[in-house]
Amino acid sequence: MSYPEGSIIPRPEHPISRADIDVDVLKVLYRLHHKGHLAYLVGGGIRDLWLGKQPKDFDIATDAHPQEIRRIFRNSRIIGKRFRLVQVFFKGGKIVEVSTFRSRSEFDAEVDMLAPNNTFGSPVEDAQRRDLTINALFYNIADFSILDYVGGVKDLQDGIIRVVGPPEIRFQRDPVRMLRVLRHASRTGFQIDPTAWSAIQSYRHLIRLCSPARVRDELLKDFRSGYCRDFFQLMLASGLLAAIFPHIEETTDGAAFSGLQPRMQAVFGTIDLLTMGGLSLSEAFFWTAFLIPFLEKVTVLPFQQIEPETVAKYVDESLSPLEFARGRRDEVIMRLVTVSQLMHQLGAGRRVSARLKRRLCLPEAWLLYHILTGASQKFFEDIIAQQSVKPVLPEKPPTTKRRRGRRRTHRKKVSPI
Repeated sequence: MSYPEGSIIPRPEHPISRADIDVDVLKVLYRLHHKGHLAYLVGGGIRDLWLGKQPKDFDIATDAHPQEIRRIFRNSRIIGKRFRLVQVFFKGGKIVEVSTFRSRSEFDAEVDMLAPNNTFGSPVEDAQRRDLTINALFYNIADFSILDYVGGVKDLQDGIIRVVGPPEIRFQRDPVRMLRVLRHASRTGFQIDPTAWSAIQSYRHLIRLCSPARVRDELLKDFRSGYCRDFFQLMLASGLLAAIFPHIEETTDGAAFSGLQPRMQAVFGTIDLLTMGGLSLSEAFFWTAFLIPFLEKVTVLPFQQIEPETVAKYVDESLSPLEFARGRRDEVIMRLVTVSQLMHQLGAGRRVSARLKRRLCLPEAWLLYHILTGASQKFFEDIIAQQSVKPVLPEKPPTTKRRRGRRRTHRKKVSPI
């Protein structure tokens, strides 16, 4: 059944059940409701439940203001300055975030001219300020219905990623929304609305106006998502990758840049397998894996013969658009150098040097070595089963020990004559 914008979908006509909602989230929803407030489950939690996925977290929106929410829940605190929300604490370190309906996004340009108490709004206004239609649905705990003010249900049914409002305006106000379009397209497998796709290609250069640290953190979410292969394929196709990393595009000619897709898909496909399997990997690991396909293209020498100075210079120039602590940068460089040296030594059938064995990054570098050399899927499944990376390196061949005994000296006999 198709529903137009402004629809209220009753419980019998949608797949979301309270049995799939976290118990503590239900406690917060019901307490707000019993206190006479609107209490809605909002955002990605509804999207995931509709698609049959288990949400990582649940967010709640209400008409109660932060101070009112704080009085209702003693186990809570208010965070944020202009856009305040309330964190409600439960046992085990669990946190349920509750926000008041807002009239605007914190990244809209007009917000800077508004006083904090003028940012609260109605459910309709709150839906309109969200980024995507499939993230702008509300689940009403009062009657278990779904409220859809932007046509999100129809887009879920049709498999469309659509921006709330005109994409060109929304992207100019907050260019990071372009990354979120690609993110949800890769995670859901939905098609991107042609209007939004065209706007991304037209305004992709605006991503450079965003805070470098914010863009870096957004990309890290996609590295860890389990869908980074599809995400970076969309990044390449849309031109956003080149917009964020201009040095990579400049040092890689057009034909080679477009030809990176097979290599990136192979590398990130394996990383997705490891991530979905629950293997814990460092941030430096992901950035190292990201840079390797580009570094292979721009160097004259084979990857296993690249000098450490060349690696350091390339990392500095490539990651300069993003804010990296010096320590994190050095971790990436060390992993790249170690992978290169592993490929040189293991590829030649030699033993791994003692210096490499002492490096703390050896386990992740050893894993990257096997990703680059195309190890079997069973190899990576065994690592997932162990939930740890333990390098297996060639041992020094045993040597035959010489029998040590008393050394005999033969003196030349001297004639007594």
